[in-house]
Amino acid sequence: MYLSIAILDSFVLVLSGVLTISVLGLGFVVYNQFIHPIFLRKESDRFIPVQTGDKYDLVVDELSRFASFHVGCKTGQLATRCNAITEDHLIFQFKKSRDSEDYTITVLKNGPSFYKPPRMEHYGKMESKETFDSYEIIGHPAEFRISDKIAKDRMVNFIEISLTSSFYFNRSGKERMKFTFEVGKIQPGINRKVRFRGDVYGFGKEEGADED
Repeated sequence: MYLSIAILDSFVLVLSGVLTISVLGLGFVVYNQFIHPIFLRKESDRFIPVQTGDKYDLVVDELSRFASFHVGCKTGQLATRCNAITEDHLIFQFKKSRDSEDYTITVLKNGPSFYKPPRMEHYGKMESKETFDSYEIIGHPAEFRISDKIAKDRMVNFIEISLTSSFYFNRSGKERMKFTFEVGKIQPGINRKVRFRGDVYGFGKEEGADED
């Protein structure tokens, strides 16, 4: 009887070991084939320079009623990976009204920037701080040009970024405002074939790129 119990216990132990190894093996396969490639893809995306048409959405939390959006070289919600752009080159601060979907937007600059207000036709040098309301950019974007220098009131090389607002219905059926940042013209482009230390790139056409 004791021998039978011992054999049964050994069998259960072996079966448990086999089951554990099988589960670990299956977990390794799932991680290696599905999860790890996703992490690698997300990590590699961090090192890709911005491109014309890239979009970034932002919705302000209703409880805190505040959000910020940073545009920089290697950091921020919009990391350009361009060596002409400083960290926190532009900082957008959103402050929501307590009882409505009205927002005050403040933009701070830490590098050379041009600003074209909503409904205006021309860019001008950006002050250290610009402020406007969310309703002003519904259908009429505020536009910015950023670079490393301004020469004779002009930017030779630059990245354009526009900000617009629109309404949508969330899962609760409540109408909320959404802000969208979009990368516009990049003049003359970002040369992705020449990478500098720190995994950043400079302005310029890639060798062999088609001329406009």
